[in-house]
Amino acid sequence: MLLFEAGVGGRLMEQFETNSETQVHVTGSITAWEPPHRLAFIWRGANFAANEQTEVEITFEALGNSTQVTVHHRGWAALRGDHPARHGLQGAAFTRMIGLWWGDLITALREKVAA
Repeated sequence: MLLFEAGVGGRLMEQFETNSETQVHVTGSITAWEPPHRLAFIWRGANFAANEQTEVEITFEALGNSTQVTVHHRGWAALRGDHPARHGLQGAAFTRMIGLWWGDLITALREKVAA
């Protein structure tokens, strides 16, 4: 589950269950909070070093009865080539993997909203 504290400076957290407990990992902080148009945050994977981070910017644009959601996830180029987050992938293969990951996340969001 993804949780965040509203407003600039708020924490972004992932909550997950293990066999013995609920764990919470702080993955970043909110850098832009402009409801209902824009959200941006620093994102750090659990396997990121203290100085490693990426930035996610999400915009929402009303289109008739729908909303266009655009995601920009920047900063991957700063991570070393053998970083665990790359899963051994480079260049277009890595970009494709990240795009598919975001596609799955947005599809899950769309399904949740529709339900």
